[in-house]
Amino acid sequence: MAKRPQGRVSEMDLKTIFQPKWWLTGVGALFTLFMLLTYAEIGPFDAAETGWGANHTVNDAFYEKAWAATFLTIAIISIVSGQFVEGRSQAILAMTIGGGNILTFILVFLAVGDLDYGFTENPGNWAPPMIMAAGLLLSGYLHLDDE
Repeated sequence: MAKRPQGRVSEMDLKTIFQPKWWLTGVGALFTLFMLLTYAEIGPFDAAETGWGANHTVNDAFYEKAWAATFLTIAIISIVSGQFVEGRSQAILAMTIGGGNILTFILVFLAVGDLDYGFTENPGNWAPPMIMAAGLLLSGYLHLDDE
């Protein structure tokens, strides 16, 4: 048996790491938790203050809560897709949810312009969810041929 060069990741390793079932379930669970904390404005999850500063308005708070409620729905769909859908359908859902989130981030960055929106200014706010979305997209792509 030929020895694989060290430092290289094979397609089989990637398929093992990027299982749509666990990516959908894990990302969905994390987003569910974060969106509930954001909606409840608990601790560092005061989205209106993070996004708009200490002088944010009640309208700013409302829109951040509405944003959290929308993503909460997507998070729940992710968990259900990870646990109750299988094969190619699950892969397509992982790609759709991951790709849809990436598209949403791109559109938000395009729309924000020069608003000084805290979430887009700090990579610590947007990079982790973007990495999770990319993982979902990749997990689905790698398993498109699953039955």
